[in-house]
Amino acid sequence: MRSDDEIIRLCQQGRSEGFALLLDLYQNRVYRRAYSFLHDKEDALDATQDVFVRVLKAIGHFELGNPIWPWLRQITTNTCLNRIREKRSRPETLSFDEAWDQMDTDDGEGNPERRALDAWERMWLEQALGELPPLHRMVIVLRHQEELSYEEISRAMNLPLGTVKTYLFRARRALREAMERSSRTG
Repeated sequence: MRSDDEIIRLCQQGRSEGFALLLDLYQNRVYRRAYSFLHDKEDALDATQDVFVRVLKAIGHFELGNPIWPWLRQITTNTCLNRIREKRSRPETLSFDEAWDQMDTDDGEGNPERRALDAWERMWLEQALGELPPLHRMVIVLRHQEELSYEEISRAMNLPLGTVKTYLFRARRALREAMERSSRTG
């Protein structure tokens, strides 16, 4: 396995091997992050492609010695923010079939009842996330999936710290209310 510096060096030399390694290592991660922001498979695929086009154009400016993922995460966040701003519409919620497809099917541990319950809970959470305004959803994902600090989220999204905290508060409250509604009806 090549180090981030080796991959970047190959890319900066214009060698296709470097870009292929970069894609192999980070394409799925960028896609998952884009999907968590956009909640649409096609939009996430398009955003992933846009991210790597931007990376290819900017790779010459990347400083060796830095890890690649934080840079890719920032480009992915900016790309998704731009798409959300352009689209200005709510994403579709996750269907039961999509939630089922996303379940870890190769996890043989646990019983089928537990896996079904986990899938059901994930579906409701994804649905509740899909109902959030896009910027609220992004701060939730950056905070709870990426585990960024408030300050890092503020910088990543180019928002004042107070706005990040407000978005997080409102998003958490909306998610809690949605989950409580689903538990009463489910």
